[in-house]
Amino acid sequence: MEQKLLAEKTKKKLEEAAQSGSIDSVMDPPSPIRRHVKWKMARTKKTGEMKTKEITEKIVSHFQLTIRIIFQNFVNAMYNCVFSMQDSFEEQATQGSFVHHGC
Repeated sequence: MEQKLLAEKTKKKLEEAAQSGSIDSVMDPPSPIRRHVKWKMARTKKTGEMKTKEITEKIVSHFQLTIRIIFQNFVNAMYNCVFSMQDSFEEQATQGSFVHHGC
């Protein structure tokens, strides 16, 4: 794919040089293909349409997984906090003192 893009860039450069009559720009090699261009080309159908359904499904899947992980971590943190506070309250109640330990 990258070779194809470089060949297209070279061809375009030659056409522009032929139209302008300047040979200076033809001597320079084409610049490397940018990463986002390769990414987009890899996700474009031959008809020119983006493979949006596949991309959307991957994004949604990753988003849902991320939300599940965040929620589970939140639940675990809250669970630990509640039981830590409960232990602290019970300890303080037996000692007759109370100090708030925030989570």
